[in-house]
Formats: sequence, C-alpha cells, structure tokens
Amino acid sequence: MFKPNSFVKSLKHQETELESEFSILCWNVAKLTLKSSYKDFVNTLIKKYDLDILLLQEVKKSLSHELELHEYSYVLSPNIETKKHIFGVLSAFKSSCHNELSLLTKKRELRCATHKISLITHHKISDEETLLIVNLHAINFVHSSDFKHELNNIYMSIKSHGGAMIVAGDFNTWNLKRVQYLNEFSNDLELKKVGFESEKDIKKIFSNSLDYIFYRGLELTFSTVIDSKKISDHNPIIAKFKR
Repeated sequence: MFKPNSFVKSLKHQETELESEFSILCWNVAKLTLKSSYKDFVNTLIKKYDLDILLLQEVKKSLSHELELHEYSYVLSPNIETKKHIFGVLSAFKSSCHNELSLLTKKRELRCATHKISLITHHKISDEETLLIVNLHAINFVHSSDFKHELNNIYMSIKSHGGAMIVAGDFNTWNLKRVQYLNEFSNDLELKKVGFESEKDIKKIFSNSLDYIFYRGLELTFSTVIDSKKISDHNPIIAKFKR
C-alpha cells in the first residue's frame, strides 16, 4: 500500500449555488463501491430521497475507470493508493465547490498500517456565504489521546469559518472517552447533532454510535437511518436541511 498523491475530482457545477433546502447522505460503504449491489442500492436512495450531497467513507475507485456518479460533481480524497485502486472519502454534490482541503492523519493505525483521511469542502449558498462540509473518517486502533489530537487538527482547520457548517462521517467513537472528545469538539464549534426517531440501525460498538451528522447555521427538517440490507457493515444516515 502506498501513500496517495492527490485529489481525484470532477467539478461540473461551479456556477450553481446549493438549494435553500437540501438533503445529505452519510455512509461508510466499506470499499464496496465497485459492486453492483452497492450501485443499485445507492441509486435507489438518490431517487427516493432526492439527495443533493453524498458523503461517503471507504470508497474504492479503480485507477483505470471513471467513477459512476451520474449528475454529481465530486471530490475524492484518498488515504490509500495501490497499483490498481485508490481508497478514501468522497464528497459528491450538485453545487459549486471551492477550496477543498484534505487532512491525512498524523498517526497510522496499528503503527504500520494506514492513515485515515478527512475532506473539507466549501459550497456557495449566497453571494456572501459558503457552507463548509467536513467528510470525516476518524482514526481507529490508536490511543484515545491520539484520536483527540486528530480531532483537534480538524478543529484548527475549520474554526475560523463563521458560517453554516456540516461535519459528518464515521467517527469510530467506540468507547466513552472518544465520545467525550467528540462532544467537546462539537461543543467548541457550536454544532448540533442530528437525532433520529429510531437509532437501532446505526452502527454501534459497545452501545456507542459510530456514524454522525453535526450541523450549525441550518434548520434540520428530516432525518432517518436506512437499513442497507447488509451491503455494508454500516447503514446510511440521511438528513434534510433548510437555510
């Protein structure tokens, strides 16, 4: 496995502002993005929920083929590159995207394994304002203090943004110390957590949820968790917002 070199992106909507009401999907897709079962399922979700933004973790892309993302623009920020594939977080959207920033973790998982990755993008919502989105896959298999340090690196990169914000992804918050550090991170940024009527399908370890959507400067109008029929070991979470 090799350290990746750069973004992979396709920006088709640079003159388009994000709609005043928009929907977002967050999903760890467990490297299954080249399989037909994943493609069919995500296409069903896109049509049913009219999804404007997709925030995917553990995306797998062939280096020899383009991504199949239909009408979406996208930025893929890889944390692993091999001879045939890249893997990472992908943010897809139907609006302009500016100033993308990739944050590779300082630490590696299990010392000799891989880095994790977070992707920060900005999307125009008015002449004066942008929505900042963080698509995050938090580091695992390290001390909780290292987890906190990596969250702080993200915080330092986004704290100066004064407007609307969404931070979402797989936070790997499998113990109470990690949950505590995540709560401190979200409180420092004045973020609210998207709640769900039923959380039984959210991926959990030791009763702690791993997947979240946080937000500020927006009104939450809808949220749901989707049973992905075991396509991935995580289930998609969806939220709709109004600004």
